[in-house]
Amino acid sequence: MATVLVTGASGYIGRFLVKELLEKGETVFVLLRRPAVQLPELQAWLEAHGVAGGAVQAVAGDLSRPGAGVDEAGWQAMAAVTVIFHSGALFGWSLPEAEVRAVNVVGAVSLLETAAAKLSLQRFIQVSGYMLTISGHLAALGIQGDGSAADWPAIYRRTGSYEASKLEGHFAVKRAAARLGVPLTVIHPATLAGHAGTGELPASQEVARSLEYLLAGRLPVVPGGGKYRLPLVSMDYLAAFMARVMDYPEAAGREYLLADAGTPDLKTVMTLYARAAGVRAPLLALPVPCLRQLARWSWLSARTGLTVEKLDFLRQEPLETIETERMAQQMGLRQPALERVVEAVIRNRRLAG
Repeated sequence: MATVLVTGASGYIGRFLVKELLEKGETVFVLLRRPAVQLPELQAWLEAHGVAGGAVQAVAGDLSRPGAGVDEAGWQAMAAVTVIFHSGALFGWSLPEAEVRAVNVVGAVSLLETAAAKLSLQRFIQVSGYMLTISGHLAALGIQGDGSAADWPAIYRRTGSYEASKLEGHFAVKRAAARLGVPLTVIHPATLAGHAGTGELPASQEVARSLEYLLAGRLPVVPGGGKYRLPLVSMDYLAAFMARVMDYPEAAGREYLLADAGTPDLKTVMTLYARAAGVRAPLLALPVPCLRQLARWSWLSARTGLTVEKLDFLRQEPLETIETERMAQQMGLRQPALERVVEAVIRNRRLAG
């Protein structure tokens, strides 16, 4: 059994990852900005999911500060940590560039550098995003090789601060890991569709926001057409894969796209949710290129929440998941059908409501 550190443990991915790791028997530390408040909340959530919450150990830290904001006593407490799961990130639309870079770029590298100096680090597992697996998208942004020569200010203007910071942070961590000699595994999750077992889908998730409009009868139109789709993945499959990838030496130096390669277009996805909920499905799918032009009008974007930053996540490219599927087969994992995830999400909402 290993001793691991999880960042972002109070978030959707982080919580289920901690649960999976504890169920495997790992010793788990979590990095929290406010341990006195966040640790009891996490422990209560774990207990509600059948896991002993008292097994989690918290260390105070802040990814926006040097060395992840962990003091010397904190690093000494984590002396046995050999694996770090870095799922912590600052997420949001239209975020100030300096604020988001401090966490998603500078903070990620500082965490890795400090951990490499303080711990006997055997693996750093970085959570990035599926947009980094789309070579045409990266090329269109002028990102080549290790990303060091990219025009990052221009990329921030083009994609928005959050997405640009995830792109820049990914390449910055890769360069740092190579320089430090730390084995790196990268996980690229698609958009989360929900948990196939519990049906949990927090309101902060993009699909949940669309679902709220759908259930309220206020989603007659969705972005789509021309085979545009929002790649999806189930939370249970993602967390199980992440918790197990540390056990495979051959996963060091590899990147894995966690996505349902058969994800249909967004109108079809929302229709599945509508049928499960017994509400009216969206009637139309507006072309994404047209919506991109409309989203450039600041007044319309402010009133509708429609932004180029959001629309960029709708893609036409095929998803390359063969390597992930091979690894998942070794792990004994199978991705649940999207219909099962949808039914679980709707069932959970009915129970909660």
